[in-house]
Amino acid sequence: MRINQEVKQLSEKFGILAKRMEVVKNGVYRITAANGADYCLKRMPYPLSQIRWIDKTLQRMRRKGSIRLGWRNLRENSGKRLFAKLQQDSPPFILIPWLKGAWPSSLSKKQMRECGILLAKFHQSSAQIKVPAGGKQNMLGSWPALLRLDQRKLLVIIRKARRNGFNSPLDRMLQAHGSELLNMAGSSMRALRRSRYRLICRKTRPTLCHGDFGPTNAIRTGKGISLIDFETLRVDLRAYDLNRAIYNFCQCQNWNFSVARSLLDGYQTVCKLKREDYEMLRVLLRFPRGICRLLDHYDLSTAKAKRKVERDFPRILFHERQRGLFLRKLDAYAGIRR
Repeated sequence: MRINQEVKQLSEKFGILAKRMEVVKNGVYRITAANGADYCLKRMPYPLSQIRWIDKTLQRMRRKGSIRLGWRNLRENSGKRLFAKLQQDSPPFILIPWLKGAWPSSLSKKQMRECGILLAKFHQSSAQIKVPAGGKQNMLGSWPALLRLDQRKLLVIIRKARRNGFNSPLDRMLQAHGSELLNMAGSSMRALRRSRYRLICRKTRPTLCHGDFGPTNAIRTGKGISLIDFETLRVDLRAYDLNRAIYNFCQCQNWNFSVARSLLDGYQTVCKLKREDYEMLRVLLRFPRGICRLLDHYDLSTAKAKRKVERDFPRILFHERQRGLFLRKLDAYAGIRR
């Protein structure tokens, strides 16, 4: 594809003479340089303090050399600069090497096991460094407030649907299934209140979490499996990362527990999980996060976007229901009786 002027200017700021460009998605470009090397030019609409924290943390992890990270290499000319802007008030962009390979498949037990090992090694490596303080995204202790916020948003939109009568297909679906969704959210919140969450946050060493580990954030290359996309990096309990991993890998397989089993088996070859990890994992997996994300900003959406939400609602609801059986299998895997 022909290179647009903005991408060309940004590439030059990183010392790259771009010859070809491919739009991966909005704000993300694959750049081929004059020497044939491929790079990912990516918009990072986050505070510069957060971007610098991500970079400092990953550079410290890279020096440990235990896992492969898709991030800038300070020894290469293209990695000398952390970010570039077109103008002072423009969002920053980063440039990182483009990793040629394939996403892991949740249909492969071997690849799911490899992903579990990768995530565990990432957690293990983070424990061997001093995580920088400046710009740190510390989410320890935040679960009650964040889940309560989502629960309230869900309650508001369900109450509004009940008042609206039958104005839209979404109103009718929320009238029919709203109580069920609120029960799911309530179950998760009650489990969190009964848990030792606050104590666990105080006594457990914080874990550096990827924040969105899943099929599109790991690349299988000829050299092994690498981790990419670190804008969601955060300090939290490791159960948060396990929740995101299981959610991202399992939802596309109708919550087939064998996918999670392979992932957890791989993880535990490196780091053994405790009962409290499973309890915290269960809290997050029970919450109807998929529906909450689906309904976010529905009222402000275009008519076309609203129709898509209405088409997707039954499928997402099906996934929320599937997790009931999934969680019983997780309890059996963990040896927890209820």
